Amino acid sequence: MVGTAADGGDRPLSEVAAALDRLVAGRMRELEEKTHALQKANLELQRLNQNLDHIVRQRTRALAESEAQLRRKNLELDRLNQLKSQFIAIAAHELSTPMTSIVGYVELFHERAARDLAPELVRQLASLRRNAHRMKRLIEDMLDVSRLESGAVALRRAPTALGEIALQAADELRPLADDKRLVLSTEIVDIPAIDADADKIHQVVANLVVNSIKYTRPDGEIRLSVDSVPGDGRHPPRARLRVWDNGIGIPAALRQRIFEPFSDVVNGAAHHTSRGPDSAGLGLRIARGIVELHGGEIHVASEEGKFTELSVLLPFA
Repeated sequence: MVGTAADGGDRPLSEVAAALDRLVAGRMRELEEKTHALQKANLELQRLNQNLDHIVRQRTRALAESEAQLRRKNLELDRLNQLKSQFIAIAAHELSTPMTSIVGYVELFHERAARDLAPELVRQLASLRRNAHRMKRLIEDMLDVSRLESGAVALRRAPTALGEIALQAADELRPLADDKRLVLSTEIVDIPAIDADADKIHQVVANLVVNSIKYTRPDGEIRLSVDSVPGDGRHPPRARLRVWDNGIGIPAALRQRIFEPFSDVVNGAAHHTSRGPDSAGLGLRIARGIVELHGGEIHVASEEGKFTELSVLLPFA
């Protein structure tokens, strides 16, 4: 009689062994399939890694080439910028001497024009005089920019009353504002003296006010104010000069460009007036350079079509 397993009931041992063999064979097949799938996945992963390495190497080479090109372009831009500065300096210097002579002779002729020339010639000579002075101012601005960029500006520092300088500049430029029907008002707070070159700070104030006159429509308003701001974690208390106008404003994307040389970030044709001050777009660049030489800062706030405010912060003496 055939024996049976102790816990297999009436099943013969041969059937149990066959079932176990089938189970083991099935598990082996599953293991082989999974092993094959794993090998296939590993091969695919190796292929992807190789592709990724290739892509990374390509991207690295492309990035290195781009960086090299950028460095070359930056070097070329630096070279061109130096050439531009040299050209401005040389041109302004070469034009300065003959222009001074021209202005001198024009002034001499203008003094005699009223009694010696016909009215039509007097008007033409007056136009010649205005344009001669305009050219002289442009040449002087070009020289100022050249000196600032070359570090050739020397400051004659002394305790300086910023409020007095602002009032003087306002008095000098008020006829220009009146001619355009602009209200130029001042608000001066008594503050301590600043450590500054008075002539250079006067030039800053004048350039800022002239800029507002240029870009404020007739019957507009310009406010010139002087006060102080409290200290913060980075700076002690400082003097503040502000020039506000309700002119055409500056688009947000262009606000820092106003300090670039020869910059005119608005449509000059739409707002041009022959009675406005002449400019080559250098006034604000000169102002910023002078302010930074004094250890100060200049900031712009504006809303297109509504207002512009230029703020200068300067250290006290």
